[in-house]
Amino acid sequence: MIWVTRDYVHVDRVACPWLIKRFIDIKAQFIFLGKDEIAGFAEKTGAIPYDVKGAKLDHYKKDGKNYCTFDAIIEKYELKDEALGLLRNIVNAADTNRFEEEPLALGLEAIACGAPLLTNSDHESLEMEFPFYDALYAYLQEKIIHKKYPKELEKLATRGERQAFVKEKLKEW
Repeated sequence: MIWVTRDYVHVDRVACPWLIKRFIDIKAQFIFLGKDEIAGFAEKTGAIPYDVKGAKLDHYKKDGKNYCTFDAIIEKYELKDEALGLLRNIVNAADTNRFEEEPLALGLEAIACGAPLLTNSDHESLEMEFPFYDALYAYLQEKIIHKKYPKELEKLATRGERQAFVKEKLKEW
C-alpha cells in the first residue's frame, strides 16, 4: 500500500508509519507532500491519505477528548495489543501537547524535534526515529511482563537473567 501525508514529519507522522510498518503492512510506502497536493495524489494513485484535514485517518474529537491519527489507525485496524495501548497514550499525549499526563511523551517530542535537524528528508527522519519507537514499545512490553510475572522475576539474581526471562516471554506473544 502507498500512504500519503504532509511533509515535515513530527510525532504523529512518524508514529503512524511506524505503526503501519510494524502492525499493518511491512511493505508500506510513504509519500510526503505539501498539504495541498495530497488529495490529488491520493485520487490519482489510490494512496491512503492520513494526518491531513479531510482524510478518514486524521485527528478527531470524541466525548470531549482529542485523538490523533495514531489513535484513528489503531481503531480502524482494530489493533488490540496491551503494550501498543500504552504507546498509544504516549503518542496521543505528545501529539496533543499533554506532556504532564504522560512523562514519556516529552521524549517523543524531543526526538521528533531533533531528528529532522540531523537528516535531509522525511524518509531519513523515519529511518532515524523508528528504532526509538521499537525500543519504547519493547520497554512497555517489559513493564507488562514485570507486572504479570513478579514472583518469577524476583527469583532471578542478575539483570541478564531478567532480560533473558523477558525475551522468552516476548516470544510467546
